[in-house]
This record gives sequence, structure tokens and C-alpha cells, in this order.
Amino acid sequence: MRQGSVLYPFSAIVGQDKMKRALLINAVDPRVGGLLIKGQRGTAKSTAARALAELLPDIEVVADCPFSCDPHNEEGMCSGCLERWRRGEPLAIATRPTRLVTLPLNASEDRVVGTLDLERAVREGVKDFEPGVLAEANRSILYVDEVNLLDDHIVDLLLDAAAMGVNVVEREGVSFSHPSRFIIIGTMNPEEGELRPQLEDRFGLCVEVSGENDPRERVEIMRRRRLFLHDPQLMRACYQQAQEELRGVVARARELVSSVEMPEEMMKLIALIALEMGVCGHRADIAIYQASSALAALDGCDRVGTGHVREAAEMALLHRLRKTPFDEGLKDMERLDRIIERGGRSSCLSLQDPCSAPVYGDAQIDASFGGSEETDRSAGAERGAAASCREVEVPSLSGITARAARPLTGKRSSAVTDSGNGRRIGHRMPHADEEGSPGDLAIDATLRAAAGRAAASEQPFSVRREDFRYAVRKRKVANLVLFVLDASASMGCNERIEATKKAVGMLLTDAYRKRDRVGLISFRDQGAQLVLSPTSSVQLANLRVKEIATGGATPLNHGLAMALQVAKREMRREPDVMPLLVLITDGQGNVGYLSDNPLRESLELAARIREEGLACVVFDTSAFPARFREGRPFVSHARRIADAMGADYHRLANPQPQVMVDELKRLL
Repeated sequence: MRQGSVLYPFSAIVGQDKMKRALLINAVDPRVGGLLIKGQRGTAKSTAARALAELLPDIEVVADCPFSCDPHNEEGMCSGCLERWRRGEPLAIATRPTRLVTLPLNASEDRVVGTLDLERAVREGVKDFEPGVLAEANRSILYVDEVNLLDDHIVDLLLDAAAMGVNVVEREGVSFSHPSRFIIIGTMNPEEGELRPQLEDRFGLCVEVSGENDPRERVEIMRRRRLFLHDPQLMRACYQQAQEELRGVVARARELVSSVEMPEEMMKLIALIALEMGVCGHRADIAIYQASSALAALDGCDRVGTGHVREAAEMALLHRLRKTPFDEGLKDMERLDRIIERGGRSSCLSLQDPCSAPVYGDAQIDASFGGSEETDRSAGAERGAAASCREVEVPSLSGITARAARPLTGKRSSAVTDSGNGRRIGHRMPHADEEGSPGDLAIDATLRAAAGRAAASEQPFSVRREDFRYAVRKRKVANLVLFVLDASASMGCNERIEATKKAVGMLLTDAYRKRDRVGLISFRDQGAQLVLSPTSSVQLANLRVKEIATGGATPLNHGLAMALQVAKREMRREPDVMPLLVLITDGQGNVGYLSDNPLRESLELAARIREEGLACVVFDTSAFPARFREGRPFVSHARRIADAMGADYHRLANPQPQVMVDELKRLL
């Protein structure tokens, strides 16, 4: 929360203790690996993240360095500062507060990592680097709001730099690197789409937040917000002492954390927690280790205790245990409590799922820590740990067959783009009067063009603007499947609606794996409703599908008009998106949109959809679409709409969910 340029004090945030503790853990030890905050709208996610920077101590930087290098740490210097330091040249030192750097939602790859001026590199042989967000974030906090809405490769770049502490920029064989050590904090609303599990796992900790349930706390939130809006400076003065005390706690914890003792039994407990919970890899173990040490330092303890491990484990495991959005996190936390209560001792009965790693006894853990006495047991433990990483079958939705889930992973469609993102597949000539980005210059093709021109004109080799060639790239994009569902009484019976709901549900499971987005429009009575705005959040989609109301008239044209609006809006947001409009209707529209002739208007709307270049599928659910009239075959109106759309047409008098899914998967 920000009033003008005044930040809301961290100590004034009501409730949300778990989120605040997780933020403080990262403030004490940035090596934890960052924090992912998931939660509903209006739960102080952004407010807390922005307020954290004020609790961190001021830092000394090289005054004239764009990367804010540490003047006292040779290992953390950029190449320019290091060269000056080794020559014995004095470095100008400045002191400044720790910054909060916010990543714009629409940031391009060049804006994030920085750009190399390839034009100058080709002409003059000079590496001219324009710093990006990762340079600005060095030794600071990088805040990424709505991290789930960023392109996956952008998130990957951020997490790679956070893990390595170095940002490497490479363009056509020219490379540049600089230090980039920062605390990454990502926030997201799961209703707007999920973050891929592979990316979630890269965040050290994760917490989920929700609105306060205590009426007294909600009243206190209103009081404090009113005061902040009325007089921000007075609000900050009221909490100045609390802020200073919290700054002192963080400063002392940062000094203490390196000397906090981690007992052997606590490390064994952490290892057993990871094994019994069936966590893949070792990131969870390391995150629990680092976070529990930071918690002990925050509490002023010089030794990690069971309570610290329990609190850290909940934050480190939350996003690593839910293999799919259908998994239940509460049961996992109950299992964690049982492991803690046993003090790390192995139980007689396995509490794991069939695909999880086996539970090991204390002797096996001792062997894995102690080395060579029982090598066969250690080997068995390694095999068990590897077994926990086997592919886990995605649980089906209620009443949905497992055949809908594809075994492949990743996005399924590719698009050629000029955005500068993606894998290079070729090059192109510049367009007329084009001022292309030097960062996406195809340097090899440019040099070949310059060499050919120089040879033909018998002139010395040089590179001119006319020789420039720009890269053509291809990147993966998600499909958008937009269902337009007839929920009117003319559909005949609830069985057709239920069959359609099942088909949508089956595609949700597939969309989760493929990172597709699914939207749902239903029309009935006197209008259409956007039941589900395009999303990859299967929890939200499954809930919305179950809530669809049925009955009434058939405003088919309202559904078509809304589908056209939604598809155009999504294509404006992401030009490379590939929408697929799926119309499920009997075609018996009887409510006009802007006309009193609904049949003719429906064909006009269908033609407009075709003009927009949208791929379409029509499932005709009318009872008798192929009967004869006066000796000629009768063509249903749903078929006419399909022809006007240029859509694939399928007759489904008795809709079968698996048939619908198979037809759609063939087109995706």
C-alpha cells in the first residue's frame, strides 16, 4: 500500500503472521531462495513485499557502478570494478538504502537481462551493455507481482539469476556478465492461473494468505487504512518505534545467522521429513535447513530447535507437495505434524502414496550420513530417493476418465514472433523505414551480407545499415480454448449439459499439463455470461463448471457476440495466442442480440468470427439434424452456423464427453 511516495509500514500490517515471518526469513538470509506468496485479492501481499525493504540495513556501493557492486568484496564485483580494484585505483564509495525493484508485468527479455548493442560490437568491436532490471536489483529486493502471468522463460531467467548470483547476457556469440544477487519475492492470485510446478520449485519458500476471519482484526485494518489515507506521515510516526525495533531484530539476526548451530538430530529430522513426504530432489531439504537457521536467528537462539524446523518445513514444502492442483495440502501438513511428533523416528506403517519414496529407519539414515559401513543400505536409500521422482499420475476430476491426460509435458503450440523472445529459426530483411532493435540483430547473416556487398563492389569490408538482418524467432505459446455452451431449455435434458461439463473438465486436466488456458461462456434465458474468464487455474475452472445454471430461452447470438469480444481481447493482450472457439449448441436461437431476426443475425456473427481468423469447432446437439424435408436432406441451423464460421462440424445428438475431447485434442 502506497500513498504518494510514502510506504505503508511493515509493522502496521494486521495479521498475516506467516507471510511476515517468511519475508523476514529472506531478509535475514537471502540464500533461502526467495518467497512465493499466493493469495486472494486484497490480502496485503504487495503491501508487505514493498514494505520489507525499509527493514533492511543500508549498504555501501561503488558510487559510479551501474551494478551497485560491493566495494569491499572482490567476488561480488563486476568486471569493470574488479579491473580498477586490481590496478589499485580507489573506488568511490556511497551509502544508500536497500532498494525495492519492481519488475513490470509486460517486461521483455531485453528489459529484464539487459541488452548488448550488437551494431556497435560489429562496427567498433566494443561491448556496449545497457543494464536491465537484474542489474538494478543487485544487492536489493526484486519484487515480481502477478508472477504467474509472466512468460515462463522470463520467470526462468529471474530464478536462474537468483540462484547463481550472476546474470549472463549472450547475443549472437557476444556475451557479458555481471553480479546479480537479490531477494526475489513473487506474488500471485491462483484464480488468475497457476505457475508451473517446475518454476514453483525454484522458489525457496511459499506461503498462502487469505482474508482475516476475526471481525476485530478486520475492523482494525479499516482503522489503520483510514489513518494512512488521511495522514500517511502521522501513520508512519505512530509506528516509527515498532519499525526501528524490527530493523534491529533483522540486523541482529543477520549477524547471528552464520553462527547458529544446526544439531545433527535436526538435520536427520529434515532429511526424514523430505523422504517421508515424498519430495523430489534436494531443494526442499536445503530450503528447510536455511530457513530454520534464519528463524532461530530471528528468535535470538544460537541453536536450531524442532519448532524452527516445523515452521520452516511448512513454508518449504507447501508448493512442492502438490504435484497437481487437485492434491490436498491439509493432509500433507497433518503428515508433517505426525513426523515431528515422532521426533523423526520412522513409523511402522508407511504413510505415503504408492509413488512416494519409502520410509527409512534410523539405521538407514545414519548410513546415508555416516558413509561406508553399510553401503548396500545407502545404495538402497539412493534408489528410494530416485524413485520418489518418478512421474506421478495426475488425479482425475470426479467422474472423469484418465484417458484425457496426455503423457507429454510443456506447451504444445509454436508461433513465429518478432518480439525478440524465443529460439532463432532464421533471419529476415529489414522492413521499409524499420528502426530495429540492435539486440535482435542476426550478426552472422549481417556479416555475410556485408561481405557479399563489399566483394561485389570491390570495396574494403565494412558494415552498413543496409546490411542489417534481423532474427526470426519461434516460441512456445499456450492455446486458448474458449467454450461457448448452450445452457438453455432447448438442449432437451440435463444429460447433454452434464456431458458437456464432463468434456470441459477432462480438457482442464489436459490444459493443466500443457499450460493451455480455458474459458467458458454460457448462454441462456435473455443473455450470455462469461462463467470462466480464460485461465489455467483448474481449481477455479472446475468450480465454475459445476455452478452453471440451465433453462430458459436460447440467446445464441449473445453467446457468439461475447465469444468474439473475449477472443479479440485475449489476442490483443497476447498477439501470439492461438484461440480455438468451441460452440456447443442445437442452433435453435430465439433471442436476438441487436436484431429482431435471430437466425440471420447468428449467421452474420458467425461470418464476423470467420473474418477474425478464429479456429472454430461446432458440436451440433440437435435431436434430428439429418432428417429429410420434401425429399431433400434437412440442414440444421447449427450446421449453417458452422459453415458460416468455417468451423469443423460434428453431429452429437447424444453428446459423449470422450468423443468431444478426442475431436478437440486432434485440433490442438
